[in-house]
Amino acid sequence: MADAPRAPRYYEDIVVGERTRTGSFAFTRDSIVAFATQYDPQPMHLSEAGGKASFFKRQIASGWQTVGVTMRMMVEAHPFGATPLIGLQIDEIKFPKPVYPGDSVTAEMEIVEKRVSKSRPDTGLLKGRTITVNQDGQQVLSQIWTILMPVRNPAT
Repeated sequence: MADAPRAPRYYEDIVVGERTRTGSFAFTRDSIVAFATQYDPQPMHLSEAGGKASFFKRQIASGWQTVGVTMRMMVEAHPFGATPLIGLQIDEIKFPKPVYPGDSVTAEMEIVEKRVSKSRPDTGLLKGRTITVNQDGQQVLSQIWTILMPVRNPAT
């Protein structure tokens, strides 16, 4: 079923403290191996045996896969309605716990800061803290994003 049409949101519509929660994503052994084969071909991602021989003692997903999955889930959550989720930078990425085959993750972004760009008054800058957790509520990823937002009524 297709998403219902969404209205665009603007900088003025966003409030500090606003939160967006995502749906979930299940990591399978096959999805972990497929991602690793193409983008992060390290032994702990490519096979159970490689994982067992690693620091982690079992197969894990690439942190970059977790970042990509989090981005997809957040885009699908439409935090800004029809306005695209446009990243300017990631100020911080932390991987406090690995993601394992069989784990299911969800994410939540909280807007922690907002300001209008000094050089482009038609552009708002949002800072969002995005936390990804596994099915047990354990944090597997934290990020701080700077996001570009259109300003509805820029100062002239």
